[in-house]
Amino acid sequence: MQRLQAGGLQSSLCFCRCFTSSTSLRSSSSPDANALDRARFASPTVSLLGRTFDVDSYTNVTPRVASKIGRNLHRRSGHPVAHVWHRIENYFRSTFVTRVGHPRFVTFDNLSPVVTPHQNFDSLLVPDDHASRSLTDTYYVNSGHLLRSHMTAHDEELIRSGFDAFLLVGDVFRRDEINVSHYPVFHQVDGVCLFAEKEVRNL
Repeated sequence: MQRLQAGGLQSSLCFCRCFTSSTSLRSSSSPDANALDRARFASPTVSLLGRTFDVDSYTNVTPRVASKIGRNLHRRSGHPVAHVWHRIENYFRSTFVTRVGHPRFVTFDNLSPVVTPHQNFDSLLVPDDHASRSLTDTYYVNSGHLLRSHMTAHDEELIRSGFDAFLLVGDVFRRDEINVSHYPVFHQVDGVCLFAEKEVRNL
């Protein structure tokens, strides 16, 4: 638990991470999968989810990785990833309820994976020289946008919008070398709950 104080966001509420879990989004890979992943966009722009972004020196998103954006396996009925997600969601809906019987946790399952460096790093107090910011670790669309490397990238905007208990699920992207235990796209579930200081003292 820690006091929120990032990017001008100050609160008497305490921040508690409920849990974070991940499941890989895998597909069959050929022996030259890593070579394909190193391919680059030839055009001066990149189109992702209906938005167009200019390519610059930061751009390292590849066509192969871009093709995974928007698959949303966690929203496909009958898919194993969707089954796991619904079990998690149902647990929280049935276990944590308000005094009037409504689910305490709001769920978000369709947030855009294209975020800003501020969302992915600055809002979480990631140091400027942290390795996770490097081009070798993160997929940059350009210098001002990237593919989220964790669902926590959306926490600040949701807290600022007034949500104090929520679950997030979606695809996240990291520049891992493809092998038997790593793939650059996977699913992550994130749970956040805010408590007033007096509530924490009574826990």
